[in-house]
Amino acid sequence: MLNLKRSSQKRQRGVVLSDQGLAKILQARRDSEHQENYGEPYTVEELGQLTGLDPHTLGKVFNRDVKVDKRTLRLCFSAFNITLRTEDYQKPQFLKGKMETYATSKSLFNHSQTIPSYDIWGEVPDITDFCGRTTELAQLKQWIVWEHCRLVMVSGQGGIGKTWLAAKLVDQLHDKFELVIWRSLSTLPPIREFLTELIESFPYSAWDELPNTVQGKLSRLVQCLRKVRCLLVLDGVEQVLQASEAESQANTNSKIPDWEWYRRLLKRLGEVPHTSCVLVTTCQKLPDMKHVIGESSPRRLLCLQGLSLEDGKTLCNKGGTLQGTPTDWENLINYYGGNPLFLKIAVTTIHNLFNSKIPEFLQYNVKLYGEIYQQLDQQFRALSAPEQLLLCHLAQQPDPTTFQELLDQSPPLMALQTIIEVLEELAGLALIEKQGDYFVLQPVLRDYASAKRSLL
Repeated sequence: MLNLKRSSQKRQRGVVLSDQGLAKILQARRDSEHQENYGEPYTVEELGQLTGLDPHTLGKVFNRDVKVDKRTLRLCFSAFNITLRTEDYQKPQFLKGKMETYATSKSLFNHSQTIPSYDIWGEVPDITDFCGRTTELAQLKQWIVWEHCRLVMVSGQGGIGKTWLAAKLVDQLHDKFELVIWRSLSTLPPIREFLTELIESFPYSAWDELPNTVQGKLSRLVQCLRKVRCLLVLDGVEQVLQASEAESQANTNSKIPDWEWYRRLLKRLGEVPHTSCVLVTTCQKLPDMKHVIGESSPRRLLCLQGLSLEDGKTLCNKGGTLQGTPTDWENLINYYGGNPLFLKIAVTTIHNLFNSKIPEFLQYNVKLYGEIYQQLDQQFRALSAPEQLLLCHLAQQPDPTTFQELLDQSPPLMALQTIIEVLEELAGLALIEKQGDYFVLQPVLRDYASAKRSLL
């Protein structure tokens, strides 16, 4: 055991883990938990048995609030079959003032514990009416908790439930993190203000002598994400892309605009190693991330589809007052592609105008209206010209279309390379579905795109 009664001279020669060292041992610990402990986090007592250190000393190592000797760090590293190197520790000059510390039983090295005093809920929406999404939640948990992905994107059309799903995930996973931060990007604050707000959300005194430059603040945020296992949710990042299109036309000076800094922020959070997870929701794919997402990458993408028939019925009929045959229910939910927002709007109309009778609503064949149309129109306008053209072409086909049939069009729609790129983009946004060899549009999207085709 480590002798805690050291001389003052000995303490002055102590060190603390560097950001790299902390990330290294946390990753090794999680790998060990996954391989040796059935994926369950080690308890404080189990960590003590592995390292030969008492809980108080382990707290010093992982919290980095008190110096320890190199022998202590070597014991921790060797317990997980990794080697302590000079870049894994440093003198603690960077500690400005007293850092916040955790209680031993809720310390950084036991991320299964709940630390409610450090949970920052921000603007997390209500999930009272949440239903379904069992498969999607399981997939996201696998990526975030067990595979330790540092960037996870959830994409899909407006109203499909991306924010709703992210909020449910936060509710289920918040006790796996020391800190949860939720930020909506529906309105983009100045980048300096945004970064400062994020940094000051962390329990450490990371904001002491905060850098003045945007680049410096971004680097400090990355340090924070290495020190604290944080779930950072950025909701609605498509606003960054929309702002870039609008501002790039008006910006003629050499100053880097805020939207460009936001893009650099997202790119860096996905590229640099850290112990946290950044969860992003978007209606548009981020071009900087297009080629770095994959099964072997720490960056993943979930393309969110609509609710199943049963889950859609559960969502629509919580009061049990809607009337319709099984076929009526199937027609209603399939028409809107299981989109929760579209279904809620339609259900309100059915209650208000059609005496809660689904068949009366369906018989008039006017199901594309109001906010449903506005949502589709907003997303359509965000597409590129080739994407709009191909979507409208698919809408005009009486039957689902194969890839070869797209190539056989006369005159050709567009170049082969463009067709491939456009199909990948539309599929990545869940605007088209692949069923076997065929590309399929949801009926509501088909009706919208058919109407738009005459305007192109």
